[in-house]
Amino acid sequence: MQDQVSSNAYDASNPQVAQYQQELFGQCRNTFEAFQGLGDVAEDMRILSLNAELAAGRAGTYGVSIRALTQYTRELVNRLEQINLEMRKVEAFHEDEEVEAAETPIAVEAEEEYVEEEAPVEEYAEDAYEEYSEESYQPEFYEEDADDSISAAIAKFEEINGGVKYLNEQAKRIAEVVSQSNSIATNMAIEAATAGQYEDTFTNVANDMRGFVDTLKNMVTRAQDSIEKAFRAEKSLKELDAAARQ
Repeated sequence: MQDQVSSNAYDASNPQVAQYQQELFGQCRNTFEAFQGLGDVAEDMRILSLNAELAAGRAGTYGVSIRALTQYTRELVNRLEQINLEMRKVEAFHEDEEVEAAETPIAVEAEEEYVEEEAPVEEYAEDAYEEYSEESYQPEFYEEDADDSISAAIAKFEEINGGVKYLNEQAKRIAEVVSQSNSIATNMAIEAATAGQYEDTFTNVANDMRGFVDTLKNMVTRAQDSIEKAFRAEKSLKELDAAARQ
């Protein structure tokens, strides 16, 4: 009786498992989409830094500080391009696996496994079928398979995308670049104010830099929101897994 209760209790939780699994994969997909334009922003920042460096060269002594800031900007651009490359590799290599996993609820997988085991019963004689129904059927076997399927889903997710922690670390790296880029834009504006006839040129550079900073900030904000939701879904899955094993 206890085994039957445990099995029924787990069956009732299956829709939750499927829901949290889909939420987990969906929010991680949203994180990738939030940074979809990261490579384009990095390229625009690189072009801006090159043009600003040329202008700084023409400005002579007025452009010395601006030139140093543009070189620092290209270092940040290299970091953004590296992050973008890493994330695109993960997404492209595992895209098909992730979509397939997200569209296949765990509850269905567990049920299909059980049906496959039960199917051969039809080939037995009637007395053998009765013996199987009364003695061989043990709910705890199904429960154990279902428990394993939750853990397997979490493990597969971590294999596919490195887990939510991986995405969170990438978002933090981009946020650091945003902070440093914002400092560069501020310093460019300060230098522009003392650049004499080149003030307008360097002010435009600073304003363009701020525009890229705002774009990156929006990316990070959107990604962090999705990551937070993914963390909650992953936590809920692990709690269901732990409860089902008790």
